[in-house]
Amino acid sequence: MVQSGAQAQSAPADVGDPLIGRVLNDKFRILEALGSGGMGRVYKAVQAPLDRLVALKVLNPQYSEGKDPGFQKRFFLEAAVTAKLRHPNTVTIIDYGKSDDGVLYIAMEYLEGQTLAQLLTQVGPLPWMRVLNIVAQVARSLREAHRVGLIHRDLKPANIMVLNQEDDHDVVKVLDFGLVKSFLPDRGRPDESELTQAGVILGSPQYMAPEQARNVSDPRSDVYSLGVVMFQMLMGRPPFQAAQSIDVIFKHINEAPPTFASIWPANSVPQEVEALVMRCICKRPDERFQSMDEVLEAVRRAASSAGFSGAFSNPRIITGSTPIPVTGSGPISGPQTGPLPGPASTGASTVALDIAVEEPAKPAARRTLSLALFSGSLLLGLGVAAVVALRSTAPQPSPTPAPEPVAATAPAKQATPAPEPEIIPAPLVPPQPAAQPAAAEAAPTEAAQPTPIRMLIASEPGGARVLYEGRMLGETPVELMVPPGADGRASARLTFVLEGYQRLTTIAEGEGPVIRFNQKLKKKSASRTSTDRDSAGYKDDPY
Repeated sequence: MVQSGAQAQSAPADVGDPLIGRVLNDKFRILEALGSGGMGRVYKAVQAPLDRLVALKVLNPQYSEGKDPGFQKRFFLEAAVTAKLRHPNTVTIIDYGKSDDGVLYIAMEYLEGQTLAQLLTQVGPLPWMRVLNIVAQVARSLREAHRVGLIHRDLKPANIMVLNQEDDHDVVKVLDFGLVKSFLPDRGRPDESELTQAGVILGSPQYMAPEQARNVSDPRSDVYSLGVVMFQMLMGRPPFQAAQSIDVIFKHINEAPPTFASIWPANSVPQEVEALVMRCICKRPDERFQSMDEVLEAVRRAASSAGFSGAFSNPRIITGSTPIPVTGSGPISGPQTGPLPGPASTGASTVALDIAVEEPAKPAARRTLSLALFSGSLLLGLGVAAVVALRSTAPQPSPTPAPEPVAATAPAKQATPAPEPEIIPAPLVPPQPAAQPAAAEAAPTEAAQPTPIRMLIASEPGGARVLYEGRMLGETPVELMVPPGADGRASARLTFVLEGYQRLTTIAEGEGPVIRFNQKLKKKSASRTSTDRDSAGYKDDPY
């Protein structure tokens, strides 16, 4: 412990914290506290002899060797594995160690910015193109970790830093690989069973994949957490909320996520982006994207399908007419996002995405091409003039066969033959109306489309949410218009969701014009008691 005099001398603003003013291992002089969590505190410190600012993460004294060696192992595992990650979207580990009196610490790069959690608290939901930018950078960070056999397991807005660096806005840094786990064969790291406290679920409930509740996880668990973070960035709240953490976990396991329209009816998020989020937060890991590479590709496709001709602020170099994407990690900009928060500047918050790169000019070739085009046009003109002149002097065939197709589709007054057809020159190009009868024949087909059948859907008890083809219809009773099949019958695959009752998927079918369908729901088996919940070993937020 530090002498009281040292405390008063170095930290008059926080005399209750004995670490303020201390120098750990003759390297790091602690200046002030930046934040704290369940497992430790983060301080602002100066590293000697480089005299640079660092963020110093210190383990709480309660996790000393005698009390909980598992937390110490996990703490140093975080330092060891994160120090091997080199991606620019991952926080850089500078040093880690243990002081003579048992203080455990990790020194990281000091970042000027705010967490994504703070950003969302300040501004609420973010524009969808800005969300895709942040998601792409997080996915790149996690992709590197997954490639070396590590999963994060605690991805949430509080562990994502959003920085503004000069003209680069929304530069992302992923923090706190404190619950990191190796999913590859042993590489000399401590065994996971040694690092997981018996009966303790590791992670943050609002962002935790369903399988993590059983202490089972792989890279697809990080995909799920990223999808939940994406959901919150777009809608301003996570998909599942409850007063108790254990209830949130049950919702992740049992309930379908709400649609965007059910939370925010006037939202402008494209369907392609919502589908991307919903794919990430599928209950079963094999139904999600299987890797961060797949997530990145889906982000590109969603941006393109939603009308954005590029996916990231990476420039797209165009040679001729073939776009060639160039990888990078800068911010996204697009027509929907508007200016991004950051230092005041004009036009600094957007980046041109499609950069046309012309090939070196070849003057001789262009002159030759122009001359050839001019010569061809001149010859064509002379040919047309000659044909017109010949046809005006030669005997003219009866013009009546040519107008016949026009008469078939044109109004009646245009079908009257011209009074002097002999002076009408025959057209040089076959008349276009000849192709119109097909369109005329198609018209009756369109008019003959079958009338949709009205399906009235109810449930016992009422108020159940009904999903059809991935979208929420509403709460029972609801109405759905379904086109009939060739046999005149209509069918719809419906999913009923009601709290306290078993989720049910069934087929409603019948003949019209109106089908009434009523589904009885079964109650779930008795849920765990409050005593069971209180006794469940769970740490809400280890950091």
